[in-house]
Amino acid sequence: MNHNNKTARKSIWAILLMAITITASAAPLNILEFKKNQLNTVEQTQICTQLKPLCEQPEKWRSLKTPDQTLWLLANNNVARFSSSANGLQLDQQWQLIKPNDDQEGEVHHYIFPKLFPMTQNRYAVAVITTLSEMYSGGGANIERASFYELNDSGKTHRFIDNYPFSFFRMVRACFSQRDYATSKGNCHDEDGLSLDIRPLKPMLWQFRYRYRLDVSPASDSGEKSYKDSRNLNIDLNQAPQQPNIPDDWNYSGQG
Repeated sequence: MNHNNKTARKSIWAILLMAITITASAAPLNILEFKKNQLNTVEQTQICTQLKPLCEQPEKWRSLKTPDQTLWLLANNNVARFSSSANGLQLDQQWQLIKPNDDQEGEVHHYIFPKLFPMTQNRYAVAVITTLSEMYSGGGANIERASFYELNDSGKTHRFIDNYPFSFFRMVRACFSQRDYATSKGNCHDEDGLSLDIRPLKPMLWQFRYRYRLDVSPASDSGEKSYKDSRNLNIDLNQAPQQPNIPDDWNYSGQG
């Protein structure tokens, strides 16, 4: 009888362990946002003791905690990871994604998008956004393109998505005569824009949803009509395509 009870207990324990494993592996992958003013004075002091170069402007720090209570810090184009211990926060690793002299290239600028993207339950990436603005007579454009870097435990990074469209807004003059102004109904520009939403579906698979809209002025002779459209793309992070499969007009780079 005792033998049967022991066998039953072992079976129950094995089932519970299996259930825990399945639950953990099926836990949702959520994109996490770096936010300001999340750290108390003690945490700031512990961070500055270990990373003095990042302490010039702590008011600009952004931080977050992953489900395992690991602290991630975004500061001065650097990302750092800290674990909790009996002695407080301990620096695990840091990554420099944008070097100081890379941040100014004429009209081109770079910044780290303040979100942490899960690739798997314990692998994370960040996006470095390249921005470009261009102005011309009666219009202009603001363009953002994204490259995604995995943050490896070694302190190195691996770029697995390069220069994807992230967002843009473009405005082109449509009124050139008194007649144009009279027929424009107060709208003398053609405008179009793109935005991107990202959703992790499962480990190593993200869904990119591109949204595009075109607003054409009544005075425009471009031959186009206003419309909105969207496209969902599943991106395999193991072999992401060189560029996403979206219409050429949506893939505006500011170089055309």
